[in-house]
Amino acid sequence: MSQGSTLLVCFDGLRRDRATAERMPNLARFMAGGVDMINSRSVFPSETRVASTSTVTGCAPGEHGLVANQFINPAVLADGLFNTAKRDNLLRADALGVLVDRESLGQRLARAGRRFAVVSTATPGATFMMSYGAGSLGQPVFSVHAGVGTPEVMRQAEERFGAIPEGATPNTARIDYATRVLTDLVYPTHGPDLAVFWMSDPDITSHRFGIDGPETVTAQRGCDDAFGRILDWWQAGDGPENIMVMSDHGQITGAGRVDLKAALPDHADYLAPGYFSGLYLPKPSRETIAKNVGELAAEPWCGLVFVNLPGEPHATVPGAIAASAMGGGHPRSAPVSFTLRASAGLIPGSAETCLFVGGIEPGGGMHGGLTRGELSTVLAAAGPAFRRDEQSATPCWLPDVAPTLLTVLGLATEGTGGRILSEVLADRDGEPACVERRTLTASVGSHEQTVEQWLVDGRAITDFGWSQGPGDLMQ
Repeated sequence: MSQGSTLLVCFDGLRRDRATAERMPNLARFMAGGVDMINSRSVFPSETRVASTSTVTGCAPGEHGLVANQFINPAVLADGLFNTAKRDNLLRADALGVLVDRESLGQRLARAGRRFAVVSTATPGATFMMSYGAGSLGQPVFSVHAGVGTPEVMRQAEERFGAIPEGATPNTARIDYATRVLTDLVYPTHGPDLAVFWMSDPDITSHRFGIDGPETVTAQRGCDDAFGRILDWWQAGDGPENIMVMSDHGQITGAGRVDLKAALPDHADYLAPGYFSGLYLPKPSRETIAKNVGELAAEPWCGLVFVNLPGEPHATVPGAIAASAMGGGHPRSAPVSFTLRASAGLIPGSAETCLFVGGIEPGGGMHGGLTRGELSTVLAAAGPAFRRDEQSATPCWLPDVAPTLLTVLGLATEGTGGRILSEVLADRDGEPACVERRTLTASVGSHEQTVEQWLVDGRAITDFGWSQGPGDLMQ
């Protein structure tokens, strides 16, 4: 392993205020002893495949082009939704050159003659994106899902550790198995300069049982126990020099289901429905986009609305915010996108809840939107490359992870859109980042929406957003 070798550990779906010493003592100890980035945020939409792609490319969705977990992309599928959870959809998009527009960490390390590895209990789609390009580069990948990992690594894991446990919520058995693969197989055999270890919990258990369900607390403790074993291994000198920990997004509580297909029958053929949804209008013009924004804003289930005007990426219409202001606005983005209504928890003690389309039962965890509970993430690091016993209040987000890791490894960061987090690196004493605050607003009729952002050296990072409107279902 080279100087600066680093392990990136992700706790999927862990919102920062649930990463407590009571639930996760090993993680809390790690965060207190290294550098803890207390204002870290996800991307928008705060969905796992979007987030994992932003993490490994160092770019916002508007730059890398994987704009949602599912969206309409006729270049891949003439009819229906391009679903990034489906491996065949991803492979087809990749073969056509319309999946990702930026280099991944794996591709960058391969080009530099460095070693990269992924060990994942996440979904096949998320694992594909975090290990993007690894298959053709001969980089080792382990996945708990058949047909996703590198065949040789999968064979060696089964020979040494037996069959992969069945998936469950909590998914602790699979996470424990993957931990052994990481420490006892991938590092001794492949010695990666950079590795990604992605835990599927607490995300999948939160979806089923809610963010504070006893099963979710158990899942967090299972993740923390696995992380504790990683810390013991690391401190014994058997692993990388540095460890960075992160989460890709948080979760809030799903309060009620909306049937968007029934609510928008005239849009059914070009609707990508979800808590975050896209309208792929067949002939998008400023006039048709404005008309659809006005109609959406009049619905009691509509949350925040965004637009991506053809040829005018920074323009907007009444009632909407430009998707580009949120890190979106890629040519593959919908002309009109929106969230379902959410309660932002602005009143002290009030809960953050949202409407949703499907996939969970009421009371289960949900994400994809702009509440602080969804966007607020864990990001911390320790090792010789990082400062010790410090908190950094400088706002940061997922696209900053890759350029910071590349800097630790001594590699170039050109082509990333994120910022090198110089304020957390042990060998950097430069000027602090310039941080300003800005508020984005839009209204039409009785529908109003607000987004709070930081500008960090001119780059926008969204803190959170909320909306209110006619017949508000979340009041």
